[in-house]
Amino acid sequence: MSLKIDAEVKINSEPCVVAWDNRLFIGTDAGTIETFDEKLSPGPTWAAHGVQLFAIAAGDGRVYSSSNDGGVRVWTANGEKVAELKSTGADIGAIQVFANHVYAGDEDGNVIIYENNAIKAKYQLLEEVKDIALCLPFMFTARDLYVTATEITPEESQTRFTTRHVMEGRAPLRVDGPYLFVIARGGNSLQVHEVSSENAFKKLHEVKVSDMILTSLSASNGFAWTGGWDGYIRRWKVANNQLEAAGDINLGCCVNALVAPSSDNAYVLLTGGRVVCVKVA
Repeated sequence: MSLKIDAEVKINSEPCVVAWDNRLFIGTDAGTIETFDEKLSPGPTWAAHGVQLFAIAAGDGRVYSSSNDGGVRVWTANGEKVAELKSTGADIGAIQVFANHVYAGDEDGNVIIYENNAIKAKYQLLEEVKDIALCLPFMFTARDLYVTATEITPEESQTRFTTRHVMEGRAPLRVDGPYLFVIARGGNSLQVHEVSSENAFKKLHEVKVSDMILTSLSASNGFAWTGGWDGYIRRWKVANNQLEAAGDINLGCCVNALVAPSSDNAYVLLTGGRVVCVKVA
């Protein structure tokens, strides 16, 4: 199975981070957020921060962004500012929207949970949080060497948590159904784990994806998408707990980020300002 370019657009800034909520939201190195529909027709653009965005997330008609100003800014889908969320003051490098809550991880090892734009809970995990994935009550966090599986119950405790498992791996990571997808510590292989504390989050399979570093990972409906320095987008299917190749395409330059809203298409941010929609041919 092959992949093809379905649409493409060029923007004037370097695209860095991406989110999807029935629309594409792109954070750039100039501090702007640019929006596009599913065909990559442009929508509203606004100045969100003074410098490069570190993280972006979207859900329920809201967009969440962070930069080196130490907080999370909340926007409507059209760029009107709603709120600025309180933080620890450290730079926030990971944001996820999950089950009506916003999770933000910072460089000091804190994960802050927001509800209705107010802090609901804060957990100090001791290591910089570069990415977060959720399958409650489990929260998975990663930096460069290890992935930590933490059990949290924010309705019961706003500070206490239980570390259930630590495994080798690094950001980025994603949860899709019963599977946890993780980039291996070396940076060029993809692992799939079982989301189960009873089985100690067993690693089911690992495949080498590239000789170069992987920068990007997304997962949807049993498929994972990877991209990195080699310019390839690769699609992977989970079958019988094994990762099987399900299409690839060479886009010719470094992949900065990607997001797959479904199992058969993904939006890819490429160095130099290119934004590409890739679909199954």
